[in-house]
Amino acid sequence: MAATNSFDLKSLPNQAVTWVKDRIQKIDLFDETKTDLQADSPWYQLGGMYYLAWMIVLFTGVILIAIYLPTTAQAFNSVDVLSHVALGSLLRGAHKYSGDAMIIAATLRVYRMWFTAEYKNKGELTFILAILLLVIAMYSGLTGYLLIWNQRAFWATKVFATFPTYLDITPANWSWPWDFAHYKNSWLIPNLIGAGTAMVGNLTHQGFSTSQILMGGSSIGQATMTRFYSLHFALSLILLVLSEIYFYKNRMKRINLKKPVVFLLIAMFLFTALVFPAESGTRSNPEVTPLPILSDWYFLALYQLLKYMDPYWATLWTLGIPFVTIGFTFLDWGSERNWLRRPLFTCIGIMGAIEFVVFSMLIIANKANIETDPPYWFAHMIMMITIGQFWHWSMYRQRFPMTFWVLFNLTVSGWYFCFWHVIVENTKLSGAFGGHTITAWIASLQGAAVSINFTNLYWSMLWVGFSVAQLLVAGFLFWADRRRTMEREALSLEGASA
Repeated sequence: MAATNSFDLKSLPNQAVTWVKDRIQKIDLFDETKTDLQADSPWYQLGGMYYLAWMIVLFTGVILIAIYLPTTAQAFNSVDVLSHVALGSLLRGAHKYSGDAMIIAATLRVYRMWFTAEYKNKGELTFILAILLLVIAMYSGLTGYLLIWNQRAFWATKVFATFPTYLDITPANWSWPWDFAHYKNSWLIPNLIGAGTAMVGNLTHQGFSTSQILMGGSSIGQATMTRFYSLHFALSLILLVLSEIYFYKNRMKRINLKKPVVFLLIAMFLFTALVFPAESGTRSNPEVTPLPILSDWYFLALYQLLKYMDPYWATLWTLGIPFVTIGFTFLDWGSERNWLRRPLFTCIGIMGAIEFVVFSMLIIANKANIETDPPYWFAHMIMMITIGQFWHWSMYRQRFPMTFWVLFNLTVSGWYFCFWHVIVENTKLSGAFGGHTITAWIASLQGAAVSINFTNLYWSMLWVGFSVAQLLVAGFLFWADRRRTMEREALSLEGASA
């Protein structure tokens, strides 16, 4: 009898539809299906907290509409008047802090789902929706931030709205293959990225067009306020309609929180609004740039990332973080959900939390210099993933993940070192040193006067050394494990023959 082929191309569309349907049936928007777990752990109440905070945002927002005037001439005064009236200040504070609570609850919920691997067992769509709820909350807060029309909000929005324009700027050290005058100093990968960006940018001007749509022109003004004011309500309105359809269709309870918890949360919002009234700041002034330019707290880490990286790459990283996070979940194979038994993904989650907190603190302290600071954030990423890989090896003795990571590190670190310090011409260097960082560094060791900061070169050399050390350690571990296996097999054969 002929063997059947398990992969049938014709049935692929039906399998895809079945895959989606199975996961739609297990969708959980606000932890409404986890009532049995909420009694044992408050972490499973985060969805209900998000929904409750969102309802307060909507309630207070509807009242604020009657007072707020969405024009550049009157917006700041209408908000400032509220700050000097007891009830108005309470409304503003409750609106702001419940919005912050939405973001906090959504963030903690994503981390809970990550560490407990809730995206497994047909939970992928629920995890994607959890990230989407976080993004919606963050961008709803961002659009509402400008409506205050104060100095800090104006300049933070200016940075955000002009951020997409960096997508139209091709990365450095690239050229077309037929441009032989420059091609000798570039490699394939940067060329592909640069060429792709140039072609798409020439056709669509995606960065400039996005910025124009957001601002309603080339600068922040009344058109910008109108767009942000509309978008601020549209995000909540669309989400409200979709969630109500979901609850009505599935007959789900909206807030699975006990009454004391609900009253406690509402009291916390009101107390915070009374003790720490929402600030009005000073009226926006396009002629005076505040330093540092700070957004609201949930975007501070991304602003710091922009300082540490070339704007083009920082833009791609910012846009790619949600997609990379979702992509990782499809690489977490197996049925294990205990975070201590999933060391690699646990280390990645801890890494993300640390960098969010540290980056936010650094930008507040105005500590970042792309020219002189080593790429601490990148070093931290490599170190945490390496720890996760060796932790994974110690538990499962799987060679493929370790081999892939070691060879990946060795290849990329070697490529980075050669490309940026040996191959690519650095126009800041004197021609006497051949125009390359490595030759200038060697010349400086020989006593030549070189006024160049070699921080990036030292980092690259350290990364290569670290990669070689990983290779040696991994090779030793593989050899030792193989030797132990052979010894056990020998002892087993001796016992069988005896």
